Amino acid sequence: MKTLLEHNELRRQQHASLNSNEPRRNGIACPNCGNELLDSSPMFTLTSNPPQKNIHCANCEYVGYRVA
Repeated sequence: MKTLLEHNELRRQQHASLNSNEPRRNGIACPNCGNELLDSSPMFTLTSNPPQKNIHCANCEYVGYRVA
């Protein structure tokens, strides 16, 4: 069994990785080259109607938006 301290440290690390603003793959194909797109800033959602996220392709440098 793990201690409370060990549990809390593990959960802190998991939350930190989920709240990272590093580009993150999103499972959507790039319309130009077909490679997987990335959410450019996963922690930010544009307050448009409907809400959107900035996306880009690391392969062909495509940039755009997706509905959040």
